[in-house]
Parts: sequence; C-alpha cells; structure tokens
Amino acid sequence: MQVWRVLVIALVIAAVAASSLLAGINYGSQTASSEWERLLSSERERIKQLEGELASKQSELDSALNNVGRLEALLSETKRLLSESEERVAGLQASLSDELESLRRSSAELSRRMSEIESRMQRVETQVNVVSRSIPILNQLRGVNRLGPDRNATLNYWLDVKGLVASFDPALTPSVDRVINNLEGLFDYFEWVESYPGEGASADSIVRWIQALPPSYQQYTDAVNQFVDEFLTSVASKLSALRDSLS
Repeated sequence: MQVWRVLVIALVIAAVAASSLLAGINYGSQTASSEWERLLSSERERIKQLEGELASKQSELDSALNNVGRLEALLSETKRLLSESEERVAGLQASLSDELESLRRSSAELSRRMSEIESRMQRVETQVNVVSRSIPILNQLRGVNRLGPDRNATLNYWLDVKGLVASFDPALTPSVDRVINNLEGLFDYFEWVESYPGEGASADSIVRWIQALPPSYQQYTDAVNQFVDEFLTSVASKLSALRDSLS
C-alpha cells in the first residue's frame, strides 16, 4: 500500500512536472513568437525606411544626372562659344595688326612729309628773308641820281649800299667796291658841269666843253650800271628759286 501511495505520489509529481514543463515550453514558445514578430515588424519598418531613403537617394541621383546632362550641354555650348570667341579674337588681332601696321606706315609717311614740308618752309622762309633784304637796296638805289658833289655824303651813300648788299648777296660786294673806287669820276663830272661856258659862249667853246666830258665819269656810270645789272640778276635768280620752292 505504501508502495502504491509512493507510486501515485510519484506519478502525481511526474504529472505536475510534465504539466509545468509543457506550460513552460508553451510560455516560452509564445514569448519567442511574440519577440520574433516584434523583431520582424521592426525589420519590416526598417526595410520600408531604407526603401524610402533609397527612393529619395535614387530621386536625388536622377536629379543629379539630369543636372550633369544640363551641365554637359552647357559646357559644350560654352566651349563652342569660347572657340568662336577665340576665332573672333584671332581675326581681330590680325585685323588690328594690319591696321596698326598701316597706321605706322601712314604715320611714317606723314612724318616724312611733315619733315619735307618743314624743310621746305625753312628754305622758303630763308629765301623770303634774303629776297626781302633786296628791298632796302632798291629803295637806296632810287637816290643814286640825286647824289651831289658832297664827297662824304656820296661815299657814305655807297658804303650803306655795300652793307646792305653784303647782307643780301655777299658776292655783289666787289661790284659795289668797283663803284666806290670810281667815285672820283662823279666828282669830275660835277666839276665839268660847273665849267660850262655859259649861254653866251661860242659854239666852239660849247663843243670843246662837251668834248671835255671826263672819261672817269663814264667809268663811274659803267661801274654803277654793272652793279645794278648784277644786283637785279641776283634778285631775279632768288625770286625764281623762291617761286620754284612754292610750286
């Protein structure tokens, strides 16, 4: 009987233990299933989140690719415009170089012509100054026929002429010296005029008087005429040279 009781107690304990074991396994299974579902749900949410992020990144990538396409098109257009600009710049540089060379040649030609004109003007100015120096001589020669017997006045007159001639054409001064060296003939002329026999003189006396005209006077007048001819020739030559310079 005791054995039976022990056996029953053992069976009861075994049954309780088995029941507890089953309950524990069932509880553990439920707990594990709940945890698994929670983890699965969490992973699904994470996957959805990643899918959302991936979609966002894909959108950003597509937008970036579109921007890259536009940038490539813009870069290509920029290169084309840059190439055209470089061609235009090269053309402008060549054109400007040609124009600059043309301007340089024009400037050199203008400088040469200006130099020629300046030289010509200086030459003309010099010639005008020289020719203008003949005017005082011409004015002085107007009084040659009014010279009187005053030796000092006559000598000073021709010395003044000589000074003017030396400034106009030094080559003519020997011709003036020839006149000065023959001034005595002018004074001989005045003495001859004073020796006129008078209105009541005989014809023979007048003839002798005429024949007594001093040869020195002819030498004086020849010297004066030679000087005047040489002077007028020099004036004409200088006027001709001035006219050639002006033409």
